[in-house]
Amino acid sequence: MKNHHHNGPVLETSPTHRHVIHEAIALHAYELWQRYGKPENQTENIWLEAEREIATGHHNVPADIALPVSF
Repeated sequence: MKNHHHNGPVLETSPTHRHVIHEAIALHAYELWQRYGKPENQTENIWLEAEREIATGHHNVPADIALPVSF
C-alpha cells in the first residue's frame, strides 16, 4: 500500500504484521534496556527509541523475525 502523502515507512495494519513489528520492537527495546543498565524509569523512552531505530532502519532486525515487505 502506497501513501503518497506520507514520507515515513508505510506500516501494514493487519494483526499479523502488527504482531511481527511489535515483536521486533520489543526485542530491540529489551536489548537497549539491558545495555542502559536496566533503568526502571526509562522504559517508555527506550521503547520509543527502539521504534524509531527499527522504523528508520538504524537497527537490523534479527533474521528469525520476518518483517512484512512494506515495513
